[in-house]
Amino acid sequence: MRRLLVCIFAIPMIILLCFPARGQEVRGPKLVLEEREFDFGEVKEGKVVEHTFRLFNKGDQPLKIVRVKPG
Repeated sequence: MRRLLVCIFAIPMIILLCFPARGQEVRGPKLVLEEREFDFGEVKEGKVVEHTFRLFNKGDQPLKIVRVKPG
């Protein structure tokens, strides 16, 4: 009897946890890049090249960038 009760309550809970409700938006900051990479092509030695990556926060809370690691 106890196993039956555990199954009756446990199985629906497992299903609910594995398949979250659709339509729920993730809250918080969301970083969106206009482009993920940029190719400078061939660059002569000693020449300085620059490129600006545009970042957007499409979330509903402030986005904090605490560390940048160039590739």
